[in-house]
Amino acid sequence: MNKNRTYTSKILWVLAGAQIIAGLAQGVSFSMGSLLAAEIGGTAWGGAGATITTLGGAIWALLLARTAIKSGRRPALTLGMTLAVFGAILAFTAAHTGVLAVLLVGFFLLGGATAVGLQTRFVASDVSNEENRGRNLSLIMWSTTIGAVIGPNLFGVTEAIGSALGFAQYAGAYFVVALLQLVAIALIQVGLRPDPMQKQVQKQEQEQAGTNKQHAPKLHAPTWLAIGMIAVAHASMVAIMAMTPVHMTGHGASLTIIGITISAHVAGMYALSPVFGVLADKWGRVPTVLLGFAMQALSALLLIVSPTSQIASVSALILLGLGWSAALVGSSALLVDVTPKEHRAFAQGRSDFVMSLVGAGGGALAGPVVSAAGMPALASIALVFLIAATTAVIIMNRRIRAVQG
Repeated sequence: MNKNRTYTSKILWVLAGAQIIAGLAQGVSFSMGSLLAAEIGGTAWGGAGATITTLGGAIWALLLARTAIKSGRRPALTLGMTLAVFGAILAFTAAHTGVLAVLLVGFFLLGGATAVGLQTRFVASDVSNEENRGRNLSLIMWSTTIGAVIGPNLFGVTEAIGSALGFAQYAGAYFVVALLQLVAIALIQVGLRPDPMQKQVQKQEQEQAGTNKQHAPKLHAPTWLAIGMIAVAHASMVAIMAMTPVHMTGHGASLTIIGITISAHVAGMYALSPVFGVLADKWGRVPTVLLGFAMQALSALLLIVSPTSQIASVSALILLGLGWSAALVGSSALLVDVTPKEHRAFAQGRSDFVMSLVGAGGGALAGPVVSAAGMPALASIALVFLIAATTAVIIMNRRIRAVQG
């Protein structure tokens, strides 16, 4: 028992360290990406970094899941980080050559780091049991806070490094990203041993040796419901968060207030995730998800009722982040609970793919909706989806309990 606890603690520390390093890299990349894209392609391309990187994360999530199923978690995470290294190299090259196509391909490959960040929380579930799965998963999410908050503020540092080395503007950021990803790869290679999925991989290979065919797993309704929960919470969060700075600017908010609002939102997304992890373990996965949906619904209501109030906007963004955190922790733990062990990596890959895809779609559609009808219209759409998801969860709750045993 003590040996298992020591192993679990070691794996969690390794994952947290890798997540912090990767989070710093992503924070640097996202903050610099819009500036570099706008400089090379014009203002219209300013949002390309986040959009294409998110889409890349969706595609790479499937590849990382297949790699985990075939070879284990360590090769899968290493693959995602290696893709990000090459993405950073291409972005670095684009900063010097001014070739937009090279930059866009680099953004797409940088999505590998996004996919790693998503899969890491499930690696924590591999070394957890039902009683502590929510807590362990949420602790890895919480470690993202450090990178997410510090990364975007490294502009001056990366530019100073780039200038000292004679790099073009913004190239220093991607030099740092590549180095950080290499450090994270080394940490995973050294620390993630034995591989959390290796026993499962070996068992699957033995089972497949007796048959000539390998069929893709068929996921049952509770698993798809958990995936749907994650998708609704994430799409609602991304859509509203993406347009809040524009909305607040239109109603006279200063850049300082907008910055505080986004920082508070990010803190809400990650800082209290361990609290929701404990709730998911002690109170239950479904109640924690419903709490998250309720907070996101209240956020939408504030933006519908008081769209011009800065206090309402700040409060709404904090609730939006908190609701996302609770829903993601609860539904991620539930996804593991209701999916057979041999199908979990496959289901997790599908979940991360759907999550990234709807996030990119939500962000892309938010702009036209707010431009045409205002923030209350966007918040109303999010509210409808949240109510529908809540209803589905309540209806399916009995079946979920049956599957959980």
